[in-house]
Amino acid sequence: MKIFQKKKLILTEWDNSIQSTRNFNKAIEELRKENIPFVIIEKRIITDYAKKLYFTYSIILDSILLITILLALFNADKILKLIGG
Repeated sequence: MKIFQKKKLILTEWDNSIQSTRNFNKAIEELRKENIPFVIIEKRIITDYAKKLYFTYSIILDSILLITILLALFNADKILKLIGG
């Protein structure tokens, strides 16, 4: 048993046009005819946008947090004077 096996994957994109659907069906027929194993995976584009939106949101919030911490450190002497009386 090999621990590190190599497998090859062919990834193509298909749109919803009539020509693309015909080509997709032809490719599936050819794969079945040649008895080549395949898996069809559908991916929604919205998840890519959601990931980018979440990443941007995270960067913005991290930046705000970092700026707040830096401002607090620069003004630590003033804050300590207020607390100490």
